[in-house]
Amino acid sequence: MDLNYTDIHAHLADPRILPLAADILEESRSRGVRGILANAARVGEWPDIVRLTANPLVYGALGLHPFFVEEWYDGLIGDLRRALRAEPRCVAIGEIGLDFYRGRTDAARQMEAFTTQLALARELNLPVILHNRKAWPEFFDVLRQAGLPARGGVCHHFSASIEIARQALDAGLYLSFCGPLTYPNARRLKAVAAYAPLDRVLTETDTPDLPPERYRGQESRPFHVQDVVRELATLRGTTEPAVAQQVETNFLAVVGDGVEWWRGKG
Repeated sequence: MDLNYTDIHAHLADPRILPLAADILEESRSRGVRGILANAARVGEWPDIVRLTANPLVYGALGLHPFFVEEWYDGLIGDLRRALRAEPRCVAIGEIGLDFYRGRTDAARQMEAFTTQLALARELNLPVILHNRKAWPEFFDVLRQAGLPARGGVCHHFSASIEIARQALDAGLYLSFCGPLTYPNARRLKAVAAYAPLDRVLTETDTPDLPPERYRGQESRPFHVQDVVRELATLRGTTEPAVAQQVETNFLAVVGDGVEWWRGKG
């Protein structure tokens, strides 16, 4: 049985792989991938994301990652608003969020950038693709104070505890799992993936990073979501088709008004 796979988080505009994007997309299509959300990390990637959405597999997410908050400038939000309004296949704001792994020297600036991009998501009614590392209390504080858009959002590369998962689910977020779910020693992560309601679960690769177990040491590719689907099915005591079908439904709920296009291209 042929399955449809989806990748809610791939960095196809990453300079390591952008020159290979056409081949990566064709290989992914040939291996059953039917939808990819290409996420921006930096402002300079926005035009590449827009160009990539010309491929029928690709939707786009535009935003500024907390790693690159020093790139914030006056007028960024206006530029982001115009870019999103100009391209209907750019359907989300991301990758945005908080990251205190390297310290908190720019915490205030990160939280300002996060809050401001959330406000734009509410204004445009677009979902948000969320990054968080070593900042869960502040992350939930920002969400409570700023508010999520009606379309909600996705906790990308979720790797925290069941308690944090419960808070994220209560906030209306999807949890997205990628290659590390398949690592033999990822016991806490496997427990979360078994716990989360399947209608709130998504699959991703974070291409070109975080490959699954059998591809460790290599760059990840969107078709590697097959391994994540397989692991989810095992953990949940169900079938791969059941997982793939529900994840496809969840993906479409995030990207929005793409169902008719999807049926025509499947």
